[in-house]
Amino acid sequence: MSTASRGKSPAQLFRHLSAKWPAAFNPKAPRPLKIGIHHDIRVLDGELSDDEVRRALLAYTRMAKYLARLGAGAARVDLDGKPAGEVSDADAATAKALLCARKDRQETKQPPEPRAEPEAPHKLKPKQTAVFKAKNTADSPSGIIVETKRRRSFRKPMT
Repeated sequence: MSTASRGKSPAQLFRHLSAKWPAAFNPKAPRPLKIGIHHDIRVLDGELSDDEVRRALLAYTRMAKYLARLGAGAARVDLDGKPAGEVSDADAATAKALLCARKDRQETKQPPEPRAEPEAPHKLKPKQTAVFKAKNTADSPSGIIVETKRRRSFRKPMT
């Protein structure tokens, strides 16, 4: 396997398959694929490795649209788009379970609702309050109060 093909994303691999076999691989209207279609792909396409074919097919067959189309008795298609078997009851049940689990996971991940009451403003510590009052009562002829904060700088010793 070359280094250029090792880094391909599943989306790039899927685009390669849909360009070669548009009747079988259509992301907008996916159709259930024939069982063992990866063998047909390996025979007809020498450009992709076994791992790349596996990753592309996993990405395609895990799409919500694909899983929704896996109803019991639906026709499976080969690379040319011709019927090649039917979806079994077990496959349809597995697809439905995957969709339900995915939906449940999304519902539990929703962020908690915002709090009704706003947070209380930050209160000054007693020592800070005393310093603030002392500065404000000091000679302030114009009524303008300026508070400054001292910054400490820490320097690492040079070695």
